[in-house]
Amino acid sequence: MRRIEAYYPEAEKIVVDTDSKDGSVEWVRQHHPNVKVLQVSNRGYAFAVNQGLENATRHWIVEMNSDIYLEKGDLEALQIALCNNPRAALAAPTLLTARGTIQSHGLFYAPYYWNLLQPRAVSWVSGALIMTRKTTLASIGGMDERFFFYNEDIEWCTRARRKGWQVLLVPRRVLHLGGSSTPKDPRFIAEGYRGGLLFTRDYYPSLHGLHQKAVWLEAHLRLHLDPSPLRREGYRQILKMLKEGNLEVSLLTP
Repeated sequence: MRRIEAYYPEAEKIVVDTDSKDGSVEWVRQHHPNVKVLQVSNRGYAFAVNQGLENATRHWIVEMNSDIYLEKGDLEALQIALCNNPRAALAAPTLLTARGTIQSHGLFYAPYYWNLLQPRAVSWVSGALIMTRKTTLASIGGMDERFFFYNEDIEWCTRARRKGWQVLLVPRRVLHLGGSSTPKDPRFIAEGYRGGLLFTRDYYPSLHGLHQKAVWLEAHLRLHLDPSPLRREGYRQILKMLKEGNLEVSLLTP
């Protein structure tokens, strides 16, 4: 928050709190009285983001995790990319880990980083930091709230592209601690797989059956081979979810 106020003092700042019990709301109100705090029930990350998007009033909107560390010029780089590409709906930076390495989003995402010298149209970008326009939201809508945690950024970007927009990865490097606010709870492991299956079911139905089989096989193998009791419990919950065939309800739903 200090960095945002230092580099972007005129920005409209909104913090969405999902029923925290650690006194963070009181701390923000005491130390940053110019920040608008929205207190909502914990209905997932996408729901919280949408509350912020709906309350934002400026033309340029930035959705950002609490473990992003901005430097001067970061948001301007995203804004310039969107201005130069009027058919682009969403723009995000290249995220760095605390060790200074590029954050991995999987094997198939890695080629997007190759020779990244200017903004590049990609299939999706991380929801840790995304810039868009208020007017664009009228076309693409907010995040899909069926995704309680994980995969909501992939769905958002895919929906934008299917509506004819582009999604840009910008060669501006921004520090993201990543996972610092994710609890050590096996349900979060299961939620990641649930969201992925929900995504292929809705967007790539011809691949969904194969995806289910692959998840079933992986969960069985990891259940017997993974040394972590927490992760094994997560894979046990995945198998239970597959058996019941219910992808609509998250295990994290209160």
